[in-house]
Amino acid sequence: MESIDHVSQKDLRGRTKSARIANYLEELILTKKLREGELLPAQNEIAESFGASSRSVREAFKNLEAKGLLSISQGRRASVKCNNLDQFVESLTSSILRSGSSDTKLLLDLVSVRTTVEVSAAREFSRNPRRKEVVRDLSEILRRMNYILQDLAEGERDAIEMYRNYETSFHKILIRSNGNIILDAIYENLAPLLDEVLLYSAIQGEDFEKKVREYEYIVEALEQGQTDLAVALVLVSLTDVKSKIEMYTARDEAKFSFA
Repeated sequence: MESIDHVSQKDLRGRTKSARIANYLEELILTKKLREGELLPAQNEIAESFGASSRSVREAFKNLEAKGLLSISQGRRASVKCNNLDQFVESLTSSILRSGSSDTKLLLDLVSVRTTVEVSAAREFSRNPRRKEVVRDLSEILRRMNYILQDLAEGERDAIEMYRNYETSFHKILIRSNGNIILDAIYENLAPLLDEVLLYSAIQGEDFEKKVREYEYIVEALEQGQTDLAVALVLVSLTDVKSKIEMYTARDEAKFSFA
């Protein structure tokens, strides 16, 4: 790629110039408008195209290098290292794990990711040509969850494990119904971490039944094409998970501090 035409600032996403440059180039790479191995223009050319400083361009390059999208060598023009979405998300996942966030902060960040992905799925559900099939699959999961509610109330370990598996499947079916390959890739790569937050969705016997009812309301809203209601119910459900994480981690930290 020999040059980048002047880019209008109104077309760019991001709070800082470096973020806007990084987002713009990232989109070109992931949509393969910039191919693997392709050289980018010199930094001063990019700075001129974006009306930015060389420092902003360097910061944008470092951001993309950290995500595994650019290869940067001293004295040479940057080149596209990878435009494979799966590799990108895997690199992003590794960055999250290396971020040094506290366990509680990481869990809350993961709830935010799950909320974003599931709200998007619920909002787009009415456009899904497979929505009847998806509703049927979700309903079958709920039938199985209802079947083991009594065992859950009695605290049977096997029933709890079954419930967790059903719940994970429920969320996965909902998310995959979106048909968004980027959100799918993010979910698949972060699934082990994202599923961890679901451990807080139902803690006690009565919580399991309440959560199943919440899921039934979500499926009913999806089936009836009540998009706004479905989105609201997803938000309520995951906000409850967030509240439980904050409550239980705060309690555990308090126990530890007095030990």
